[in-house]
Amino acid sequence: MLRQEECSSEARPQSACLLQRPLQTAYRPGIGQVTIDVLPDEALLEIFDFYNGDLVYAILAMPLTWEWMRLAQVCRRWRNIIFGSPQRLDLRVVCTNTTPTRTSLGIWPRFPIAVRCEHMHSAVDEKGSSNIIAAFKHIGRISEVHIRDIDGSALEKLVAVMQEPFPILRHFHLSSSDESIPVVPETFLGGYTPRLRTFIIFGIPFLSLPQLIFSATRIKFLVFRDIPSSGYITPEVMANCLAALPNLEHLSIGFRSPQSRPIQINPPPLTRSVLRTLTRLNFHGTSEYLEDFVARIDAPLLNRLSVVLFMDLIFHIPRLHDFIYHTEGLMPCNQAYMEFTGSMIKTSILGSQARFDMEVRCERPDWQLSSMTQIFSQQLPLLSHIKQPKICEGFCPPHTGWKDDPDMDSSLWLELFHLFIAVRILYVSKILAPPVAVALQELGEGRAMEVLPMLQNLSLEGLQPAGPVQRAIQSFVASRQRSGHPIVIQNWQR
Repeated sequence: MLRQEECSSEARPQSACLLQRPLQTAYRPGIGQVTIDVLPDEALLEIFDFYNGDLVYAILAMPLTWEWMRLAQVCRRWRNIIFGSPQRLDLRVVCTNTTPTRTSLGIWPRFPIAVRCEHMHSAVDEKGSSNIIAAFKHIGRISEVHIRDIDGSALEKLVAVMQEPFPILRHFHLSSSDESIPVVPETFLGGYTPRLRTFIIFGIPFLSLPQLIFSATRIKFLVFRDIPSSGYITPEVMANCLAALPNLEHLSIGFRSPQSRPIQINPPPLTRSVLRTLTRLNFHGTSEYLEDFVARIDAPLLNRLSVVLFMDLIFHIPRLHDFIYHTEGLMPCNQAYMEFTGSMIKTSILGSQARFDMEVRCERPDWQLSSMTQIFSQQLPLLSHIKQPKICEGFCPPHTGWKDDPDMDSSLWLELFHLFIAVRILYVSKILAPPVAVALQELGEGRAMEVLPMLQNLSLEGLQPAGPVQRAIQSFVASRQRSGHPIVIQNWQR
C-alpha cells in the first residue's frame, strides 16, 4: 500500500481509494498481489491522462470537470506527477459563482482558468456574480468561459472587464434569455483571441463578428443561435467573415423571429466563399435569408445539413436546391423519416454518411403538410431514392383530434405521396394511419397508380383486422390488385 509518510490520514477520494486496493493478475486470483505503488511514474501519468481524455468537452452543455485536484491530494508522489505534466493533463482551475475566487486562486499554481456558471443574475446573486467577475482579473490565464443564462445587468458588468485581449482563450459560451439584453460592443474580448476554437452565443446581439474573426482564425465550432433583431447580421457579411476561417467544421446560425430577413434577395456573387473544412451546417430562420446565404458559399465536405424555417405561405428555394445538388456529401440518401408534432413538421433524409433535416415551425396540420410538399417538390433529387420512409409523430405528438381537423384536406396527403416515386414499403404510425387511409381511399378505380407507383407493402401501426383503418383502405388495395400491382397491408410493430 502507499507509504504512511506519503499519504494523508484524512479521507481520500473514493476513486483514489479504489486505486490503492491490491491488484491481482488477470488469470491467477490471489497470486502475485501488488499495489499501485509499484507502477512507475510514466504508467501512472498514462492512467491519469486516459481518465482525463475520457471526459469529452461538451460543446453545448456545461462541460464535465476533470477532477485532477482530488487526485493531487492523494499523496505527494501523485501530486508531483500531476503538477509535472500540466499541459498533457490539461490542468485548469475551475471558477464558478460559488468559488471564493479572490482567495482560492492563490492555492494552486498558475494553471489556466475555466470560468463556468449556470446562472449569472446580479440582482439575485450579487456575491456569485462578483466571484465570476473576480476571475476576469486574471485574463491572461482564462482558457474557457461557459456562462449560461446571464441577464442584462450582469452582462454589462462582464463586458466591462472583458475589454482586454484573451491570449489563451480556447472555448467561449455565453447565453441569455433576457429580452432586454444589450448589444455586445466591438471592443469585447479586446480584439485578440488567437487560440479560440469554440465560440457560442445564444440570445445575445453580437455585431462584432468581423472583429472577432480577424483575430480568431482557428475557430472550428461557431454558433450564433436565438439571435434577436438587434443582432441581425446580413448574409453577405456572414459569408465574407466565414471565408476567413480555414478550420471551420461546424456552423450554426439561428434567428429568434422571422423579422430577421433580408430586405431583398440579392443576385449571387461572382465568387463564393469556400468553406473547405465545413462538415455540418445548422440554420434556423427565414427561407429568404437561407437562399441569400447558400448562394454565397460552397462547402465541398458538408455531409450534415439541418434547416429550420419559420412558417410562410410560399417557399421558393431554388438556391437551396442548387446548393444541395452541388454538395456531393449530401447525396445520395435512401432513408427518410417524417415527424409531426403539435408545433412543427420535420423530415430527415439519411444516407450512409449524409443527413439532411428540414423542419417547418407551424401548428396547423394542413399548413404543415402543404409546406413540406412545397419544399420537397423543389428538392426532388433527395426523395428519388427513398424506398422505405417512415411517417410518425414525434416526442410531442400532435393533438388527438389531428386526424379529424376540419381544415385538413386529404388531398394534401396525396400531393405529398406524389413525391415518393421509388417507395417500396411505407410505414405509418398509429395516430397518422387514419388520415392516410382516408386519403388513399379517395383514389377510386383507375387512380390507384397515381401515387406511390412502386409501393409493395403498406405497414400501419395498430392495424386491426376489421378496424376502421382496414375498412377505409380496402378499395385502394382492390384497385391496386386489379391494376396488376398488388400491395400487402400489415401491422407495423415499432
